[in-house]
Amino acid sequence: LSLRRVLKAVVSTQSTGNYQHQRTYENWLVLKLILFKFINSFLALFYIAFYLQDFDKLRDTLAALLITKQIVGNFGEVLGPSLMSVAKVYLLQRRHGNPKKEESVKLSQVETESEKPAYESSFDDYLEMFIQMGYVILFSAAYPLAAVWAFLNNIIEIRGDAFKMVNGVQRPFMKRVENIGFWADAFEVLSVISIIVNCSLIGIRGQVGRWFPDATPGQQILVVIFMEHLFLSIKYVIARAIPDVPAWVELEREREKYKREQALKGFADLMRKTKIKGKLKKKSEDAINNLKTKQSRYKIE
Repeated sequence: LSLRRVLKAVVSTQSTGNYQHQRTYENWLVLKLILFKFINSFLALFYIAFYLQDFDKLRDTLAALLITKQIVGNFGEVLGPSLMSVAKVYLLQRRHGNPKKEESVKLSQVETESEKPAYESSFDDYLEMFIQMGYVILFSAAYPLAAVWAFLNNIIEIRGDAFKMVNGVQRPFMKRVENIGFWADAFEVLSVISIIVNCSLIGIRGQVGRWFPDATPGQQILVVIFMEHLFLSIKYVIARAIPDVPAWVELEREREKYKREQALKGFADLMRKTKIKGKLKKKSEDAINNLKTKQSRYKIE
């Protein structure tokens, strides 16, 4: 309850700001939510990893948090809105039915969907994926099995979100956007932080000393820094090598653009031909009228 109150306070304080554009408002809202959830979700793990340096406890805590959060989150997302909508529909049916005979009427699809909670936005879904990604990649050196649990959860999450969108909430309206906005930057920053954290965990656990037994503490730190720079360079190369827009998508865009241009060109040619035909028809009609007028004058004379 206290967490929900804090989140509502964050959203309410964000709503009081005077932002010129809706995108700016959403970016600042995402930033505030991410900072709050990041501290709330990972502060205990950072404390165990870097202050207590108890990696067995870190592994157990991470596994408990990840698995529990996934189970509770899936049940809450699917059952919560569905139960609320079923209860509201049942009460509405009894309200419109005959209370003396305890009969209920059958509602139409529109009336049924009107009683379902509205799908506000995709912020909660993106935030859930952000936290899950943090659990997987921030401390993967201590608990590599987290990626397996996250993969299984995402398989269930796909069907759970589909069930929620179809049966649990009102049908959302489509909104065309260019990209996912500030969330892309948030995931990018999280990936960079994960490289630094995991290299630090490798150095703290003494793995560098086992790799290089004759290395001094200073040399071990240099090895950790070299590893961190190496992984960041590999990440940068991979990010540059893989285009943001796949080649087949770019090809389809160009094809659709060409079709639109050809359609507009054909429409312009049709309009021009129609206009020319109209002018020729008008001239021919005027010539025929003039000829008829002259013929009528000759007959009178």
